[in-house]
Amino acid sequence: DVSGLMAENRKNQVRAAAFYDVDGTLVDSNVIYVYLYYALRMQKISDRLGRLLRAAFFSPAYAVAEVASRTLFNKMFYNNYRGMEHERLVLMGREVAEEALLTHLYGDARKRVDKAREMGLVQVIVSGSLDMIMEPFAEILGIDRVLANKLEFENGRATGRLIPPVLASKNKKTVIEAFAREENIDLTRSYAFGDSRYDLPMLECVGFPCAVNPDKELEQIARERGWPVVPFA
Repeated sequence: DVSGLMAENRKNQVRAAAFYDVDGTLVDSNVIYVYLYYALRMQKISDRLGRLLRAAFFSPAYAVAEVASRTLFNKMFYNNYRGMEHERLVLMGREVAEEALLTHLYGDARKRVDKAREMGLVQVIVSGSLDMIMEPFAEILGIDRVLANKLEFENGRATGRLIPPVLASKNKKTVIEAFAREENIDLTRSYAFGDSRYDLPMLECVGFPCAVNPDKELEQIARERGWPVVPFA
């Protein structure tokens, strides 16, 4: 079939991409806000209260874990989803993308995505957030692909565990490199956008890294290396 052949030919051409972190880079939001959006919409009041109290109780531990390791933080934090129904999480995915993320989208981020599309770049979200939220979010923005964390489910309910690899820090680089090999992406001609020191491995694996609203550590590294430091608002 001709359309299939054309698609295969496009895939075989060496292309460039734009890779985006989401929390703090494209949106002024984070995985905690997204979880609270879900938790506050649990059908039973007792479930809502229980999940909110649990998240509050463990918040000091999450803060310590995030300083130590973003991977550890993700593993600990996503345990909050344990017991949630797969069907409900998926059904609410687009609502969460629209209400908890799109409403917090930086205007400059949308302009950047539109510009990358004009340049013909393959646009890819690389996020520690969940795929069931990132996929509708990417669709709304016209972003081509999503590399995101996936919850494990048993009997239709979340176990609270993430399916490896956990997308954070060095694993982002590993996943991007695997994607580039599979999709024939030239990373030396590609772009990456991140806001945190945890995004450094992702930024280092492309030819054109960009620090967006960076934390102090990333800003210092970016300026030392001559990378663009861009404020999104």
